[in-house]
Amino acid sequence: MPKSKRRGKGKGHSADSNDHRHGALTNGFSKGSDHQSHDDDTRSEVSSAVSVCSEPPSDRSTGSLVGAEENEDTTEVIEEVEDKVKDAIDGLTEKSAKHRQDCLKSIIKAFSTCDMEELLENNKDTLADALERCLKRGKAEEQSLAAILVALLSIQLGSDENSEVIFRNFKSVLVPLISDQSGSLKARAKCCEALGVYSFVAAEGMPDILECMKVFETIFKNSFVKGDGTLPIVSPALAELHHSALSAWSLLLSICPWSVVSEFVKSHLPRLPDLLQSSDVAVRITAGETIVLMYEILYNEDAEQMASDIIDENMLCERLKSLATDSSKYRAKKDRRQQRSSFRDILRTVEDGIAPEDSIKFATEVLVIDSWTRKRQYEALRDIIGTGMNFHLRANEFLRDIFDLGPMLVQSNTNTKSKRTHFERHLFNQAAFKARTKVRGKLRDKRTAFRT
Repeated sequence: MPKSKRRGKGKGHSADSNDHRHGALTNGFSKGSDHQSHDDDTRSEVSSAVSVCSEPPSDRSTGSLVGAEENEDTTEVIEEVEDKVKDAIDGLTEKSAKHRQDCLKSIIKAFSTCDMEELLENNKDTLADALERCLKRGKAEEQSLAAILVALLSIQLGSDENSEVIFRNFKSVLVPLISDQSGSLKARAKCCEALGVYSFVAAEGMPDILECMKVFETIFKNSFVKGDGTLPIVSPALAELHHSALSAWSLLLSICPWSVVSEFVKSHLPRLPDLLQSSDVAVRITAGETIVLMYEILYNEDAEQMASDIIDENMLCERLKSLATDSSKYRAKKDRRQQRSSFRDILRTVEDGIAPEDSIKFATEVLVIDSWTRKRQYEALRDIIGTGMNFHLRANEFLRDIFDLGPMLVQSNTNTKSKRTHFERHLFNQAAFKARTKVRGKLRDKRTAFRT
């Protein structure tokens, strides 16, 4: 097989790579006798206000009086959002499960799109306790939402000095939920995602990371080919759990030092190709990306020969090539397109050592994804943060540290003032409509004269 022509740039495989992880917390909803009406009011107020948090930071030391007034208005709105989130934290203690779920959704929305560092200074312990109760006593939907919020909490806390303590508390709750075979498959999958992200952010050292990886392995190994050579029968919900566990496992693999990765290459690289035969497209793609992540690390350590010694690379490349050109009609068209695109990049790295490159634009900056390591970390965080990813890339110090974006940029008010206000857009559209109506009226008159 061709050797490496150009090695992909991997990050996070040195012994000190764990220094780039931190922790996080979240908030709740409001109390009241009339839960339904109060829930609707609070959710609408939080949803309408959090958009202000997504505006780029401005230079408050300069600008006109109008800019100063706008900053004051923005500060008032952010304070209003924080008050609503504090009420939502209190609402997590209510008896109504529906009310608690609404509180969790509101906090998730705020934490995805706003910087809650100041609020968490005095409320992180209260929120952490409330989330533990939701995970322990809640049903499937509540546990799933609480797990998402646990991960967002870690991202918000970042380098907070209490992150490791909070992580150990959550780990003692999440691990039993993940391992409980009688529990909801959806909730267990979300708990895998939460534990993976929180471990990535705040785990104290390799013992914690390896313990979590062992938990994930006990889940996704059930998709391996059986001893008799047959594939296990896996339902879509169970496949989602296996996918979440494998994704979390590979996320933590991306920050392991070479001494640990080399052992995983020996023990897992021969078995991971089994997952390429999974009936679930997400499991197949994640398995391929985990394999290629190992290859990328091998290239970076000049240890390509290790793979040749423990796996039939020709057979592996044939499998990857088959998936990269798969046109089976029994697969959904979207799945085929996604699979072919992913495995073309995977095959290129395994054969030639060439990593894919992509650019993520946010505000005036660009994040370059130039390795499988960075791709895995970006996608894991994006899956949790969702539509607020660009805001966090711009304003979250932890994420900027992870992706080497440097200090947060300060943008002047002149950039924001160049945009038209809603009223200005309304007047422009109104004038354009009148002009368009006049032109069309003249054309109608000409058509009428022609016909007569």
